[in-house]
Amino acid sequence: MNFQRIYQKAHYSVLVPSVSGQDIELGFRIDESNQQIEELLTKHQRSTACFITASNPNGQRIDEQKNEARMKELETFIQEKQLPYYFGQGGDPKGAWIEKSLLVVGIELGDADQLARHFEQNAIVWLQRGLAPALRWYI
Repeated sequence: MNFQRIYQKAHYSVLVPSVSGQDIELGFRIDESNQQIEELLTKHQRSTACFITASNPNGQRIDEQKNEARMKELETFIQEKQLPYYFGQGGDPKGAWIEKSLLVVGIELGDADQLARHFEQNAIVWLQRGLAPALRWYI
């Protein structure tokens, strides 16, 4: 399976609460600058973020209950670090697969790498102010 091509072409999105109380879906793509991401980082006065899932270790689909438990573990870790985060998903543009994910704002690159390795992920999306979203590989 060509993970690089699949992840490169995927659609990524996060739900951001608005003042009206209705969540706004913020979508982004790899290697495409995104003003909404820039504004979100600025809002939090942070320069980095990562988009990460704990689901389907090493790109292998597993039971949905196991994925839910892994995502809860990831969320708990982020809460303990007291980092702002948003719920989101990444997936195939045609809808063949979708993974729940989190956008973690203000995380340091070393911590993002550690999380990716702990949850046996092939890649994360690394976001940095002034740069387009980029894949960071672990395979």
